Amino acid sequence: MIRRIGSALALLWGIAHVDAETLVEKAYEAGQLDLGTALLYQLQGMRDRTEIPIAYRETMPHAFCGTPHVVHAVSALPHMDADYARRLGKLMQRRPSADFSAVSPSGRFRVHYDTEGSERVDPTDSDANGVPDYVDLTMAVLDSVWVLQIDQMGYSPPPEDGGVDGDEYDVYIVDLGRGGAYGFTYPERAGKTSSSYLEIDNDYANPIYQQTKGLDALRVTIAHEFHHAIQFGYYQGSDSIWWQESTSTWMEEVAYPEVDDYLQYLPSFLGAPHRALNSGSRVGADFHIYGTSIFSLFLEKRYGPHVNRLIWEEIGRRGNARLEHFNRMLLDIQPGGLSVALSQFAVWNYFTGLRAREEYYAEGDKYPLVPTRDLKVDDGVSASDEYDLDATASAYVRLQPRLRGGGIHLKFSAGRGSWRRHLLLVGADSVVVQALNDEQTSVAGWDQYREVVMVITSSEESGFAYEYALEVEYDPQLTDAPPALTSVLRPPMPNPFYAGLDQEVRIVFDLAEASRATRISVYTAAGQLIWQTAPASRAARQGHSVLWDGRNAAGKRVAAGIYYLVLEADGQIATCALAVLRD
Repeated sequence: MIRRIGSALALLWGIAHVDAETLVEKAYEAGQLDLGTALLYQLQGMRDRTEIPIAYRETMPHAFCGTPHVVHAVSALPHMDADYARRLGKLMQRRPSADFSAVSPSGRFRVHYDTEGSERVDPTDSDANGVPDYVDLTMAVLDSVWVLQIDQMGYSPPPEDGGVDGDEYDVYIVDLGRGGAYGFTYPERAGKTSSSYLEIDNDYANPIYQQTKGLDALRVTIAHEFHHAIQFGYYQGSDSIWWQESTSTWMEEVAYPEVDDYLQYLPSFLGAPHRALNSGSRVGADFHIYGTSIFSLFLEKRYGPHVNRLIWEEIGRRGNARLEHFNRMLLDIQPGGLSVALSQFAVWNYFTGLRAREEYYAEGDKYPLVPTRDLKVDDGVSASDEYDLDATASAYVRLQPRLRGGGIHLKFSAGRGSWRRHLLLVGADSVVVQALNDEQTSVAGWDQYREVVMVITSSEESGFAYEYALEVEYDPQLTDAPPALTSVLRPPMPNPFYAGLDQEVRIVFDLAEASRATRISVYTAAGQLIWQTAPASRAARQGHSVLWDGRNAAGKRVAAGIYYLVLEADGQIATCALAVLRD
């Protein structure tokens, strides 16, 4: 196999490599902990790392949502023994105790808090209403996210808890910084749906909160965790954890676009395009699942603001989170359903960072670049790329013409699986995106582009190690330029050339006849050869070109003066002059 297949755990659960395994995960995979103990240690450690054995304690490099740990633990309950049920119940079936509570202005939330002890909030009460300012802000944010997510976006309210601690939805303010979580949404029972309650931090000042802290962290955490409470009214199974985190992290950006908390998770997703969209850890909370928020963002931008809710509704009707339900819903929007959406998603993900374009992600310039699989093609020698992808994953095979005339032939093959491919023809100020259906295609006159990229997407909904092969052959005769009447060196651009100011000068030439051996040389006025390149065979056409950076063969910048360019192509010779200036 060309790429590593994951561990036994990955094989069992159809997942790929996790970003950074915890000590508990490593111990579980090594057989040192059973699944039940691993799940409970992970959950306990996220709440308070001092509650688990010293051998498994560690300071997490980043804080993130603790809800996946809860969902994993609760979902495992029907498959575990009585001892596990007892231990989980002891850990979860007690809500935090607090001396005080306040009901939000809307009457929909009750916030529980302390003003003394380890869980205390800052008691400052600027408006003298008898409620700490931090609690007032918490209630205001809760009311606003209800209006956004339920009244405006059309999601159903979270299931009621039967009046526990009051008829309102309960939120508990505690010190989560001693663990490693921004927040928790606790489902109160196993099953397909459940009532729930929230835990949020008492100040978001702990150093564990690196990317987003303070009141911004409070805002996005409430938007995130309350969306989990809504999700549990549709479906709470562990097979939906990736989608839970995808849409909850996306909801942060919907509610508070100025905070940009989701950016911290994107490297884990965009940096591993070979991983399945719905991959994740059995006992942990892989950053990859939070990075899938870009998929929810894509769906919203591409298909409209309600598409993610419609998917949740479909999952709720079906009682599981299999990708076939995503496909069923998307088929109502466009032909091809999920398969087409995934391939378009892969195209969008290429245009980030320095490659960002306004027609794709609004904040794409802030995103990391996806890795590319770069191929170099030479005359008479084919280049190939062989790789394997998880279902729903993608690869980016990039070729850079570097002003080399002619074109390329591309041949795609795969032993199994369904595939979609796009060809990206990227120019200096334009992009052509071509959907490919045939296994073979050609690109003529490729030197008019800065890069040619084949985006390959596995359109399977499950499984991994789907292998493909791509063969690329360079063809110097494959050109769309008009034939040249005479062989000539055109005026170089720029001329004069400011060495050290301009990066490169473009030396352009036409060939009346095809050349098997082509050479461009630069001479001083005294006839001394200082630089030379042999760009191999060239077709009979106009507009061939090579680049010179104004340095001699030793890599040193040349002096100011007049230089002579000489073209030699199978006995054809042409010359022109170039003025070099120094800053």
